[in-house]
Amino acid sequence: MAIKVGTVFNYLQLPNVSKFAFVINKRQDGTFIQKGLFVYTKSNEGFLIGIIEEIALLNEYFTDALTIKAFNNNNNPNILKGLFPSEDFEFAIAIVKCLGLITFKDKEMKEIGRVQRMSYPASPGKGVYIVEEEILNKFLGFDIKFGLNLGQVKVINSKALVSMNRLLNKHFAILSISGGGKSYFISVLIEELLTRSEDFGTPSIILFDVHGEYLYLKNIPELKNKVKIQDISYFQIGIPKLSVYSFKKYQEQISTVQVRELSKYIKKLKKEKNNKNQYNITDIIKQIENEPDGNKSTKQALIGWLSELERLTLFGSQENPSLNKLLSNHTITIFNFQKEISIRKKQIIVDYICNRLFNLRRANEIPPFLLIVEEAHQFCPEAAHAKAISKPIIEMIAREGRKFMACLCLISQRPKKLSTTALSQCNSKLVLNIKNPYDLKHLMDSSEAITKEYASIISSLGVGEMLLMGNAVNYPVFIDVRERSYKSKTEEISLSQFCLNWQKKELI
Repeated sequence: MAIKVGTVFNYLQLPNVSKFAFVINKRQDGTFIQKGLFVYTKSNEGFLIGIIEEIALLNEYFTDALTIKAFNNNNNPNILKGLFPSEDFEFAIAIVKCLGLITFKDKEMKEIGRVQRMSYPASPGKGVYIVEEEILNKFLGFDIKFGLNLGQVKVINSKALVSMNRLLNKHFAILSISGGGKSYFISVLIEELLTRSEDFGTPSIILFDVHGEYLYLKNIPELKNKVKIQDISYFQIGIPKLSVYSFKKYQEQISTVQVRELSKYIKKLKKEKNNKNQYNITDIIKQIENEPDGNKSTKQALIGWLSELERLTLFGSQENPSLNKLLSNHTITIFNFQKEISIRKKQIIVDYICNRLFNLRRANEIPPFLLIVEEAHQFCPEAAHAKAISKPIIEMIAREGRKFMACLCLISQRPKKLSTTALSQCNSKLVLNIKNPYDLKHLMDSSEAITKEYASIISSLGVGEMLLMGNAVNYPVFIDVRERSYKSKTEEISLSQFCLNWQKKELI
């Protein structure tokens, strides 16, 4: 049975098409009315659902200064109650933002029909009711049967069962300041994906772990068979798999003329090896040195650039690990960048992996995947002068990946430094606490759903509180992220404990 919480009334030019106000009933049968609660009223067009944006207390006794002076000067409480029955004249009003009109397919109002925009205001005098959980789940677009349990919808405390297809297939971004809960939420999401029934269908997950925060997953007994750790210290790019223009991408100083000459040397090298793809940079350098023909300065320049690439210790005759054999459904592959400091090496590795995976997926040689990029502003920056090697391929996956079921997740603590092109293609955004005004403005510029009101709320969110908006849900919704099922031992150690452990290590 619907719970009535108030009555629509005229207040400050309300109701209008976008908002209405209602007087909150004093007795709510234990129901606590608060900001963020979903309510509905019957309008001339149908059932109008909205969310409470503001709550105000009004009392006519305290609108006049002389009345307040008399109230303060009267010291007899019994006389005071007779002269100023202020409590009887106090009432609360709620301002509701209209979200949409719904129709029902049945008289019991259980099966929702279509949702449409309002074109006529709510009617004063009509009752206001709390939206029942079952209807609200359908209205918001939650997937009750197959959804990912990301936490609790704030205020109503119902499960936020977000559709995996709606969240992943059109890309999403997770944005927050450092310590806002990004990594914690990603751990929750990974848990949901890896523990789903195999009958539901789950993509392969690839995670670029910059700080080694997710390595603990391998030690979880229930997940260890679904988790693969790849230390990039042993990562190797197969030279035979690279096009000649990849050398220019990884070594920008190589000129177009030198690229053309390099192509000739590689063709001769392949011919001498009977077209066997078993050669490395050293073999190419020897081929250039032994070539009697060709411009001497061009050859010397090529040898210099190739030698510099070789010193990165990233290139070999074979790819390691073999990416076309690495991925499988319902598993996660974590590339651990914890020991790598060089941003250039990290960008080269990310570029190579992303290119290989995207091309393999387009050829349908690997399963559908979700690519999670931690510290995305390092690999796909916005600034034009920051020539990140990996930026073009990440932007390409953002633009074209959904056509091939190559899903992308970007995680960043500085949205302003993240590529607008990539961020704008993330149809869903999960925003935790962001305080920097420039980052908030960048978010508002890249997403029409983030208004000034939402921006002010985002800056005041606590740890574990999140705003979910975009394709994943029909309307923006605030969520309390659920607790993780599996925890890392290191995260429970405090700074003081780390210091004590280090002290004991020195004494030994």
